[in-house]
Amino acid sequence: MPADERFVTRPFRDGDEAAILDLFARSFHQPRTREHFDWKFRRDPFGNERISLTFEVTGNSEQVTGFDSSTCQPSPVSRYLALAGHYAAYVVPFHDRGRELLAHQIGDTMTNPAFRHVGRGPTSILGRTALHFYETFCEGRIAFNYGFNVANIQRFSLKFLRSDRVEPVTYRVRAPLPRISRLARWARGYQLERVTSVGTEFDDFFARVAPAYAFLVRRDAAYLRWRYFERPDVEYVVIAIRKWRRLAGWIVFRLRDGRFSWGDALFDPRHEDAVEVMLRHVVPSHPAGEIECWFPPRPRWFDRVLSRLGFEVRPEPQDLSLMCVPWTMADATAAMRERLYYAMGDSDLF
Repeated sequence: MPADERFVTRPFRDGDEAAILDLFARSFHQPRTREHFDWKFRRDPFGNERISLTFEVTGNSEQVTGFDSSTCQPSPVSRYLALAGHYAAYVVPFHDRGRELLAHQIGDTMTNPAFRHVGRGPTSILGRTALHFYETFCEGRIAFNYGFNVANIQRFSLKFLRSDRVEPVTYRVRAPLPRISRLARWARGYQLERVTSVGTEFDDFFARVAPAYAFLVRRDAAYLRWRYFERPDVEYVVIAIRKWRRLAGWIVFRLRDGRFSWGDALFDPRHEDAVEVMLRHVVPSHPAGEIECWFPPRPRWFDRVLSRLGFEVRPEPQDLSLMCVPWTMADATAAMRERLYYAMGDSDLF
């Protein structure tokens, strides 16, 4: 791309957080805490600090060094006039038919409004920041990038960032199911409990049921702990269901705007009725007029369960689509279309 001496693009360094959080608040019209930033980009157990930044600078960009973490003193940050662009991801573990992979969930792509006129396509601030991210963190290092994007980012990514559109997000809704009686639940051998910590039982459960899902985020204890129990600014509710005291499934949800947002789930296909028991026990206990969830038509057995329960597929309210940029997994897009299982919790929007 043509050089532009007004800007320098580089990886994240200690001390950049304040500028990133300020740009986030102005770009998305809501604040983000330092604790959230650290959880998402610095305490991810699968990989950290996957962030590319473009700054407007003065003088020789080679002299711009940012924050000196060894002395805890700022070096010549006065040369930075403004953060112009931000492109980042957090690392997510995937399991594909016995193969373990690492992928990037792309999120928080931002351009300072003052610089949206600079360049076009790959020479724009967003384009050059994204391509720096590709060169620094992706090529030969990661299986694929993915994200759930709105239409304007989809168009840009398809045209300039080598992205593929996998499919529109499968958005499902239904009214709350009628409550199941305690006697009916006990007669089927089911017990439910709120989960406050996860351990080897959840590792063993994932290993047991993963073949029934084929391709999915590795929902083991390490992932669940980081994704749902350690996030600082959202309280998720995790419920486990056991059949004769053996784990048969779990769900994650939160209440949003009068809706029961069913954000994640994993069930043993040998106990399909556990899905109905779970929802009939949990949902009626909360003031929600509707259940909403993302679940694709894969695996087929789970799709049939949701259809039998009366979930209706509707257009996703934000017109989101699942996007993919393959890297070391060259067939990632085709594999997603064929066998990927996902849920709201696989995005950063839940």
